[in-house]
Amino acid sequence: MDALSVRLVKNSVVYPTIRVASHPGKLLMGVYDEDDNYVDDTALNRRSGEQGAPVPRDLFPVVVDSDAPEAIYAGTLYFHFGHFLLESLARAWYAHRYPDVPFVWAGAHVWQGFQLQPWQSEILEILMIKNPTRIIADPARFELLHVPDIGYRYDDRFHPEHAEFLGRYEGPAQVPGHRLWLSRSKIGNGVRDLNSAPTERRLAEAGWTIAHPETLSVREQLNHLGRAEIVAGEEGSAFHILILLKDVASKKFHILRRHGHEHGNIHTIGDARRVDHSFYSLQRQRLLRAQGRVVSKISPNSSEILDILDVPVPTARDAATASADDAILERVLANFEPRRFLDVGASNPYLVVGSTAPTRVAVSPRFDFDPRTYAASGIDFYELRLSQYAYLFHAWRGRFDVIRITGSEFEEVMASFRVSKRLAHEGTTWILGSGDLAARAALAIRMTHPGFTAKRLFVHRTTVYVAQRVPGEPVNVAGVGTLSAAEVKRRIRWLPPAGLRRIGRRKAGTRA
Repeated sequence: MDALSVRLVKNSVVYPTIRVASHPGKLLMGVYDEDDNYVDDTALNRRSGEQGAPVPRDLFPVVVDSDAPEAIYAGTLYFHFGHFLLESLARAWYAHRYPDVPFVWAGAHVWQGFQLQPWQSEILEILMIKNPTRIIADPARFELLHVPDIGYRYDDRFHPEHAEFLGRYEGPAQVPGHRLWLSRSKIGNGVRDLNSAPTERRLAEAGWTIAHPETLSVREQLNHLGRAEIVAGEEGSAFHILILLKDVASKKFHILRRHGHEHGNIHTIGDARRVDHSFYSLQRQRLLRAQGRVVSKISPNSSEILDILDVPVPTARDAATASADDAILERVLANFEPRRFLDVGASNPYLVVGSTAPTRVAVSPRFDFDPRTYAASGIDFYELRLSQYAYLFHAWRGRFDVIRITGSEFEEVMASFRVSKRLAHEGTTWILGSGDLAARAALAIRMTHPGFTAKRLFVHRTTVYVAQRVPGEPVNVAGVGTLSAAEVKRRIRWLPPAGLRRIGRRKAGTRA
């Protein structure tokens, strides 16, 4: 590979970037020389994605002489972390040779007065780039412009000289066995696994460090990477920062693909830095949205990721730890002899594990156990809200004979009941449990859900509340029209009275 070089262009004009409807998919920009000719390779140079193109000069008819006669051309400026690292720094290998000459980026044409973000300035400090920086938002003429070659092309070329220049941060010594998870759970754009909380909780319990890169300084991120022997997480620009770390050869990276094949940049970086990395696609994830690299998805539980990362499986807790209420509910459940049992909202596995139903499904966002502990039981565990399970994962499954619903809040229990009606058949029984919350749920079902009733069962001096459909009861609006007058009269006695405002007598001649 040829050495990186630089061109000197006299009386050149640096243009800002602009996107216009007449040039779809193009980022218009570039440098023009004193003869008004476009200077080759000064627009965005990529193998894939949005492409750069020379800007039509009539879009910006006014050019102003810069107050700095000389500058180093930096190329396109991005405020996105990954794109700044890879593309906005692609010419930075040259800047430190002339630390007094401004390093100028082509910013968007509406970025007048913009400055670099603190994290961008921190990266320049790490790279020991002391040049004054400038963001071009209006065309600016320089008497002499240094135009370095790009050291990185998105997403297929990383020049060794540029890789060596970037990889200079020493960082702390690697700690044997130290494991780091790069989390995306605090990213607000939804481009991630929306059910990562159970995975991160169990990784933390297994001794992993959970880092949220967007909450850390650049040096803090690099220090986390420096200490780690194993680094894992969802595919994203958090992995690009390894280009700044001096020693990455002894680390192992496990990367969960976003969607389809992993992005080429990861391989381009990995090959240049000789990174040991492995890529994985999760078989049980559901895709919610995929528009290019904007991908949202959801995992049913943490099991698949924990297995990939070789996290040990905990042993099952002794069944004797079950509470007295659990034992009572187990007797109630056995009495109904379900073939298909759905357990909703429980934190422990006691009831669903103890059931003899051939088909058992447990759905709860707060399991206090690792579902892999019971992998041999044939139970399907979903660490989700019931609405997510019903919409995304139920699919081909039949309806359930018995549904147990529990939770920590009344509103949560009632929301689960409303969703669960779609998963039930005419003979389904709901077990609501015992205690005040179950009693309130039973009363609410009886009073506010036409076609359902609630009953009490007495087991060892404990009242257990259950709900069922009322045989023959109409369950839709159309059915109300077929009720007899006597039945309507009986039912409306359950409706609470409503007060009326006092209405004065209308004056003669007024219109209604």
